[in-house]
Amino acid sequence: MRNTSLTESLRQYDLDFEAPVVIPEASLPSRLLIMACSATKAPGEGLTARQRYVGPLWQTLKAVDPDETMAAVAYLSARFGLGDARSPLPDYNNLLSRHGADLMIERGLAGYYPYSKPTFRTERGRLAHLAGRGPLQTGGNEICRMRRDAGRPFKSVAVCGGKDYVRVAKALLAEMRDEGLIEAYAPVTIINDQIGYMRSQLRTWLESEA
Repeated sequence: MRNTSLTESLRQYDLDFEAPVVIPEASLPSRLLIMACSATKAPGEGLTARQRYVGPLWQTLKAVDPDETMAAVAYLSARFGLGDARSPLPDYNNLLSRHGADLMIERGLAGYYPYSKPTFRTERGRLAHLAGRGPLQTGGNEICRMRRDAGRPFKSVAVCGGKDYVRVAKALLAEMRDEGLIEAYAPVTIINDQIGYMRSQLRTWLESEA
């Protein structure tokens, strides 16, 4: 049975599986790359996730695919969950722990981000937090929009990041496959090694169908 919240996301983005199939003009590649966030971030306002992250793997991505034509890129963040790398992303500093990865897997594609469980001493403090939090998003909404822009389910996937990020991504990919957001037999490439090898493997995957 589909998660109700995720099903509503599919309907919102014209992915109602009971409706007639309408294939829009594609504006994204049909390959999906899920990149772990980087500890090194560019400062400033109004940056997209692709601009915000400036760690070594993201540098390789930008050098190999400067025109964003080789893959549709999603980020995986401890604070902001799964998101479209074309979307704006505030500056932040959160590390993904093993416990945090477990929570992300439990929450799945329908979980809201940015995720926090703050406690407040006063109602005024709670309202101030809500006012400054910004809009919430779900990984389901983000990936549905990317699938819509690709014009078809993603035909292959790569996951690039540390072991906990890979663990979360695998769980989310299982949901995506169940929902038809990636093809049933789409190959999944896992890039998880020493940083130098990861940069080389990322380049190889990006260029494999260029």
